Amino acid sequence: MKLLASLLCCIAAICSSASLRAQSVLFRSDTANHVFYRIPALLSHGKSLLLFTDDRSGVTDATAWGDIGSIGNISIVVRRSKNCGRTWLPDVHTAIEGKGCSGFDTGHGDAAVVCDRASGRMLLMCASGTVSYGRSSVSVTDGGNGSYSLDLSNAQKVGRYYSSDGGRTWKGADVTPEIYSIYNSPSAETVGTNNVPVTRLFFASGRICQSSVIKHGDYHRIYSVLTTNRGSLVVYSDDFGGRWNPLGGADAQPAPNGDEAKIEELPDGSVLLSCRMMGGRYFNIFSYSDTASASGEWAEPVASTSLEGGTATQNNACNGEILIVPARDSKGNMVYVALQSTPFGSSEQLPTNVDRRCNVSIYWKVLSTAADFARPACFTSGWTRFEITNTRSAYSTMVVDANGNIAFAYEDNGMVMRLGSQNADIYDIVFRTLTLKEITGGEYTYSRAKKHRQAFLKRR
Repeated sequence: MKLLASLLCCIAAICSSASLRAQSVLFRSDTANHVFYRIPALLSHGKSLLLFTDDRSGVTDATAWGDIGSIGNISIVVRRSKNCGRTWLPDVHTAIEGKGCSGFDTGHGDAAVVCDRASGRMLLMCASGTVSYGRSSVSVTDGGNGSYSLDLSNAQKVGRYYSSDGGRTWKGADVTPEIYSIYNSPSAETVGTNNVPVTRLFFASGRICQSSVIKHGDYHRIYSVLTTNRGSLVVYSDDFGGRWNPLGGADAQPAPNGDEAKIEELPDGSVLLSCRMMGGRYFNIFSYSDTASASGEWAEPVASTSLEGGTATQNNACNGEILIVPARDSKGNMVYVALQSTPFGSSEQLPTNVDRRCNVSIYWKVLSTAADFARPACFTSGWTRFEITNTRSAYSTMVVDANGNIAFAYEDNGMVMRLGSQNADIYDIVFRTLTLKEITGGEYTYSRAKKHRQAFLKRR
């Protein structure tokens, strides 16, 4: 009986491990039937997981590479799991619908999402309208009598949507003026086309970061990144996206050469910026002098491009996710593990963008003490790569689920489809659950200790 029990335990363990490694294609692109998807975003709420993506099947001419600004409609769609991704409900729901042939509601894409940990309220920011990022421009209009205003008629638009029913329905509106006004102050000196600091922007897709440390009012602080013509700019909100403010001030440029980027909170409450760049990632850190007023300063950005210990992306640049999770080492010590997803790429000079973006991986490194994240240069080395797929693969995102596992979504099986005057890269959207132990080769396990942060910060 003891032998039989042992065998059954082994079989159960193997099956459990296999189930965690299993992956599901939740949105399948189909060139024959003009169905294609891009840009995953994950949201966790209790045992529920929501996976968002752009449904770009309504695009008829990829005049902006299939992104917002292409001819046709783009909608944000979502699938739901009630058991942390073990199974998924079959229905695909439209969260934010792109419709019509002109105006703000023509297209919505690149969802950036967060669920408030206390109330369960959900926020989604997105790129909207008919103007592409590359064609976006902002001018200042002279209204007479000393009044001036921003002309945003040719700017890429910004949408903001909320859900209070677990993501089943979403209500929101065009908030383009609010977001561009963060950095642009119209005046007599700025009259004229593009004579303002920020002429194009969108919220970087994927996970909006919510602080576990800083709370003012009803919500913990949230952070996101704007991709702009001035590089990657970081914004924060203390009222769950009702009002966004520039972290470090409107003149701060934490990554002037940065592209799409992600934010993560470090164990001491400071803010880590991770930016897409050709060949790797830019990292920077914002340190607070006062959290209530959000006073503090950015350090200087540094690049991590090394194949040995860095976060290299060979011959490509792509968005990914940065996540820092509480963990224990083999001796039970409380540490943190940083996870950075990105396509590793290929050393070959491949002909197309969809070829060059390949081998999506999760880089990981341990943070044993506060000294391991004291400055941006700490994130240029010490990384180990865990490969997710060896295929054409691109954007990815991840969150910690209710079981303490890493819920991971990514673009896989890349293809090229001709859409009118241009080609568009298209992918399947794939989901996979991983354990921290699996990613780190058995070295670290997820920690559920309630006072993990306090114990970690005491380490020297």
